[in-house]
Amino acid sequence: MSGLPENLHLRVATADDVEFACRVSRETMRGHALATFGSWNEDEVRQRCAGNIAAGFTQIIERESVQIGIYVVERAPDHVQLLQIFILPDYQRRGIGSRLIESLLAEARAAQLPLRLRVLRVNPAFELYRRMGFKVVQETPERYFMEHPL
Repeated sequence: MSGLPENLHLRVATADDVEFACRVSRETMRGHALATFGSWNEDEVRQRCAGNIAAGFTQIIERESVQIGIYVVERAPDHVQLLQIFILPDYQRRGIGSRLIESLLAEARAAQLPLRLRVLRVNPAFELYRRMGFKVVQETPERYFMEHPL
């Protein structure tokens, strides 16, 4: 993927990556889920991770050959959906997520498709998305649904 530093690499996730995807999800999102819903369902998370991997939506983010996160994107005919961008806490706030999103924005613009995402209200990533130009197009008590204008 262009736009990433040389020490970062994306690779397509396989069934062997389900455990890692679950661990990253747990380490990055469990606190937000507990704050929002009051619970965390490991079985649902495992099913979602496995399903996204089987559908070909998930890539593993690697830094210097170390797995540091997951990047989950669905490319629909009428939009691009950023489903998840979960980076292990030790690697957050280093610009990795921003670089991935910028690259995805370039892809969406080239295809003339909107880039959409959803984020839990309690997730500080909401501020990153706002700074990057995403606008709230719908909201629920738990989530913001956002889209980047073309």
